Amino acid sequence: MMSDRKLPIRSNFEDVLELSEAIDRFVIGLAARVDDIQDAELGEKTGEVTALARLLALDAERYGYPDMVSSADRVAVAAENLQIEDLQETVVDLTEIAQRIRLGHRGAA
Repeated sequence: MMSDRKLPIRSNFEDVLELSEAIDRFVIGLAARVDDIQDAELGEKTGEVTALARLLALDAERYGYPDMVSSADRVAVAAENLQIEDLQETVVDLTEIAQRIRLGHRGAA
């Protein structure tokens, strides 16, 4: 059985010097973006959840975080299809992945 402790997630592009500042900004802004998605989900604003999650997926792809891409895509699909239980579960998953990305970021202390 796998441990409850999840491993940190690192960017696939962490060694690309030209992207390092943009990746820093992405990771630093991640908590606020996930908070916005959580707030929209709690407020039952599924259209807003979809839009925010799609933008997050695009940025996550740009900065080398495929786990975040698939998680954000699942959030967007659940919101789009008004699958409220799935939406709650996918937002929890997205939150956990964001925490793991912050843990894996080289700037994290």
